[in-house]
Amino acid sequence: MAEPTTDKGPWGALGWGQVALICTLLLALGAVAAFGVPALQARATSDEAVETLARLARRAAVYYVKPRGGAEGRAPCAFPVGYARTTLAASCCDPSVAVAGTHRCDPDKLEWDKTVWNTLRFELDEPHAYIYEYRGEGELGDARFELSAYADLDCDGTFSTFRYVGQGDPRSRSDDCVLQTVPVFTTHNVGE
Repeated sequence: MAEPTTDKGPWGALGWGQVALICTLLLALGAVAAFGVPALQARATSDEAVETLARLARRAAVYYVKPRGGAEGRAPCAFPVGYARTTLAASCCDPSVAVAGTHRCDPDKLEWDKTVWNTLRFELDEPHAYIYEYRGEGELGDARFELSAYADLDCDGTFSTFRYVGQGDPRSRSDDCVLQTVPVFTTHNVGE
């Protein structure tokens, strides 16, 4: 004699409590994908700016303390003097500097052949989200540099900005360039 069959549906032998648990887990995974992945991408992009600016700040500090010859002996303690920006484009959303189909700057389309970038030995060879800018002036304790990174990550006109501002050391003398000051780091609209 054949046993009666019962249709257990697509969930087989699972009870309603187990089905509810599976549905809750699927909704949680969907929420992580919808909200967590963009947050992780923004974090990775922010890390790019922070790491690049920190590398530039270290190079500016080395330049400040490293002895250099001048017209009358040793050159005064100073950060590289001048201004440079990787491009005149407002952001990497501009097709004139972007890698086709992305919002990342193509390093081959940027202006690396500037005295300041060469002095800092700075050039990026991978596509990146930020436009970088450097300003430096003054000597000894009055020396100052400002490093900035700008990005419109979603091309909506709102910029994410990271900035390091460094100051010369008031104890520096022409024959002894010391630098114990620490650059000030600020951010605005991170992840925008």
